[in-house]
Amino acid sequence: MSKRITMISFMNKTELDKIEKLMNNIKIKTCKVPYGIDENRYNIDNLPYHFTIFATNKENQNEMIDIAQKIDIGKIKVKVNDVKIMKCKNGSFVLYLAIEDNEKIKELQRIFFNKFPKEKYNPEKFTFHLTLHIDKDYDKVLKLENKIKDSFKPFYLEFDRLALYDYPGDMIKEISIGKHENR
Repeated sequence: MSKRITMISFMNKTELDKIEKLMNNIKIKTCKVPYGIDENRYNIDNLPYHFTIFATNKENQNEMIDIAQKIDIGKIKVKVNDVKIMKCKNGSFVLYLAIEDNEKIKELQRIFFNKFPKEKYNPEKFTFHLTLHIDKDYDKVLKLENKIKDSFKPFYLEFDRLALYDYPGDMIKEISIGKHENR
């Protein structure tokens, strides 16, 4: 069992298809799991495309679920406006989709940050991103970035659900953050 858990955006098939469309021309197997997690990172890459909202220790699991189940902020809509590369740990590079500054996703992250303050997830400094691939070969990542940018046009993604996952690992719970009259 994992020692870490991660709360992610959980998008429906229509939204995920928008990302898959960008990746259609990519002929290599991609991986979203960072180096240093597991040597078999390609084999354990089972999380769907997502925005990480927060990660913490497994011991906080029940509290994270309780917090998430009380969230009632409705659908979050973000504008994906670029494809970028950033340095990552263990000498690797992350190819990711960037979004325009978005107060609603920051508000969502702030709910968890206020309960479990961890500077890495400070919504005022956090780079919200959707990881497409992580690799130690910068040239490979740069080629992928250029290939995706060739046909890239800004688009919107929406979600009104979160999912808590063992990191990496299986889904623990899917949770609605949408507006519901019968809560």
